[in-house]
Amino acid sequence: MKRRLLVTTALESSWGDNEEIVFLGGWCKKYSRKHVWQARISQTVNYHWRDREKLAIDHGYLEIIYEELLSKIASYLNQYHKVDHSVEYWRIIVGPWLLTYIPVLWDRWESLSSISGNKNRLTTKVINHNSEREIAKDYRHAINLFDSDWWNHQMFGAILNHRNDLGIEIEKINVDLTKHVKKSIDSVPSKLTLVLKDIIKVSDLFLEWFSPKKYKVVLFDSYFPRKILMQLCFRLGLNPRSHNRLRQHVLYPSGFDRKNISEIINFFSADKLKDGFEAFVSKIIIKDIPICHLEGYSALHKIQKHLCRAENIFTANAHFANELFKVWAAEQKLLGTKLIISSHGGALYPLYSVFNHQEKIADFRVIWGHEWIKGQIRLPPNKLYQKKYTYRPQGYVSLIDYDSLRYSYRCATIPMGPLSLEAYKQNARLINRLSPQIRSKLRVRPQIYGSWEKEQRYIDDFGPEIISSQPSVEAMILNSRLMICTYPQTVFSEAMVSGVPTMIIYLEELWEVQPIYSDLIALLKKSGIMHTNERTANIHIEKIYDDPMKWWNADMTIEARLLFNKLCITTDTDDTDVLNSWAEFFEQLPSGDIKRVGEI
Repeated sequence: MKRRLLVTTALESSWGDNEEIVFLGGWCKKYSRKHVWQARISQTVNYHWRDREKLAIDHGYLEIIYEELLSKIASYLNQYHKVDHSVEYWRIIVGPWLLTYIPVLWDRWESLSSISGNKNRLTTKVINHNSEREIAKDYRHAINLFDSDWWNHQMFGAILNHRNDLGIEIEKINVDLTKHVKKSIDSVPSKLTLVLKDIIKVSDLFLEWFSPKKYKVVLFDSYFPRKILMQLCFRLGLNPRSHNRLRQHVLYPSGFDRKNISEIINFFSADKLKDGFEAFVSKIIIKDIPICHLEGYSALHKIQKHLCRAENIFTANAHFANELFKVWAAEQKLLGTKLIISSHGGALYPLYSVFNHQEKIADFRVIWGHEWIKGQIRLPPNKLYQKKYTYRPQGYVSLIDYDSLRYSYRCATIPMGPLSLEAYKQNARLINRLSPQIRSKLRVRPQIYGSWEKEQRYIDDFGPEIISSQPSVEAMILNSRLMICTYPQTVFSEAMVSGVPTMIIYLEELWEVQPIYSDLIALLKKSGIMHTNERTANIHIEKIYDDPMKWWNADMTIEARLLFNKLCITTDTDDTDVLNSWAEFFEQLPSGDIKRVGEI
């Protein structure tokens, strides 16, 4: 009997000719290439994290592995850079990449484990190529690689070469990938964007001349609306700077030859780990660590020496993807600086997300709603504040879609990878149930990020007119009579505080959230705001369509809205209250050493 062909990615060069295919996951089947894969006899392996009990077990295991590896990586980086910094120092710098990289490897490992019980032996074609896996320059580049077919094809091949328990025959094939495998390059901004950036840069440098060498507070990527940010700086006696030096482009050296890097490592005891996952990670992790943490670290460290000092640093998201900021912040903390990290979005916070990274690196972790972990502080949203809309009763019924990358990149309680398609299927079932009158007024906004080609799916299934022409979520809310959210995160909060009638339909089993929301979820369901299947959602929409505001202002709906505000987001304030709350927080920050409150 001819072996079936295991296909691990969407690289069609590895799909053979006319063999029966076993697709390792839905990521192999790009929607724009459906005419190719639909013509083949195939089956698709069930995604391992559809089993949410397994996800919970894996999360606990991966958090332990992450902490162990972080300690080892810190030792290696200290040795490599001839420094002696703590694990907490390196957690700030390398943590965001590592807490992503480890789940990525485990996901690919377990995807292959999902076929271990296959009765019929499989063959897979691994493309020979004259290059090593591309090394990420930094965190952003790494995320792009984790969602690329070529990087994943190489990673699956590396795992298959390491494992001998799967019974998969590997066939090496020679394919010219010169036209298909491209080094990632930075996007080129428009001329107008460059001009505006130059103006901001010059203005910021001018203000720097009149600023102290040491700031009480550096506000960087703060997510405050411009008006409130200017008022806050005035209140705190700060020049309203953008601190563009922290955004400067860093030219990293090219990576050294990492082919023999394993000879340098002497602290990984991979030989004692048999042939399991830990041994595999130990063998390849330094080869994959981004250039900014090895060859490029000295350049970042040199630049940060010339940046300002700060008693306190505040950011909403620079602590993940800005490599210069991370090195500067870590160095500042060595001098006693306090790091304050704020939420930059959210509604119902996921049960599992990033191993509580923010809480572990911050002296103060500011959130918008009710605290669920020791060390968190509640303040009004810095990004989201009460917006006043003129309600349009004849507006559209607007549905905000959810999407994700094709390949999973975290062990999180959200629909990662191919589970994103489950959300689309639920939305499609809802749309098909709507009456012609309501469907004619329905407009969908697919996510601008994500890799599942959702917009084209909607067009093919329901026609091009279903896609919203509004340029932003805010504009869509402004022109809506009813908002339908499909995931319980930032956009749900935006809609809930807008004053426009809002409901949510989502896959509850794939969006496990913190247990503090259990009473809220029950009330949201009872009031008709929250739905977990398309049948009840359709009944509710048909019921309230003629006058959504009547339902929105009903007693039970108001009760649910108030509880949402209480637990998820502080909205019972105006701009003045928001300004006062934040100003008082910054004014009360101690300048001396205090015990870090972000301990878990």
